[in-house]
Amino acid sequence: MKRKARRGPQLDYSIQALQRGLQVLDVLLDVGTPLSMEQISAHTGLPKSTAFRVIVNLLQGQYLTQTDQGYWLGLKLLRLGTLVEERLELTQQARPLLIQLRDQVNETAHLGVLDDDLRVVYIDKLSTQHVVGLMASRIGSTAPMHCTALGKAMAAFRPEGEIREWIHHNGLIALTEATIVDEETFLRELRRVRSLGYAVDNGEFEASVRCVAAPIRDRTAGVIAAVSVSGPATRMPNPLTGSAMAMQVVEAAQRISQALGYS
Repeated sequence: MKRKARRGPQLDYSIQALQRGLQVLDVLLDVGTPLSMEQISAHTGLPKSTAFRVIVNLLQGQYLTQTDQGYWLGLKLLRLGTLVEERLELTQQARPLLIQLRDQVNETAHLGVLDDDLRVVYIDKLSTQHVVGLMASRIGSTAPMHCTALGKAMAAFRPEGEIREWIHHNGLIALTEATIVDEETFLRELRRVRSLGYAVDNGEFEASVRCVAAPIRDRTAGVIAAVSVSGPATRMPNPLTGSAMAMQVVEAAQRISQALGYS
């Protein structure tokens, strides 16, 4: 009879390794200058052999770099810091306009970005008093790109080859009867989004919820996010395409883009 593998100690070891890596990074941030392996060991209290292993792992992940003066914070941390700063600026600039949009249409307004796997990440959400009870969106949660207005509004401005490759790896999974599951149909949908300047979700993610979204651009004219309005199918305009609500969402996206430096 096979014994079940014990996962507890392995998990504990992984957490301990993570804590030690963060401990080294914290020391470098506090000191503010590169440190040798011996200095890192002294500051953290880690044995030299342990400090060496932690440093090697951080170097491999580009969280540290080696200089003539010692070990210092690497490019990965710089990229992470830049990303956090950009997201903070985006949220701060968008929030007043997101509030205004929510109040204009009296429905839930969202702000979202795409992660590296082309999933929508909700970074802000403003609800009304009559919010949709079954709406799955939460700040920090993710949703598929191919069946959400936010996702389509951003994916439409990615290279078509990149989208085809994503489809070949992930497929177009049906979440409702309205979800687009054919590759060529989906690509035509993205071309339509580019032509209109906004995207719609007609119950493709949640059968009872409809949504319209428009892309947000930064000072380089690149699409970095999208803003949307969602509501129950019974309250949303029918059709959404060409509706006054769609134009309000586009206007909000343009004003957020201008606040971020887009001209």
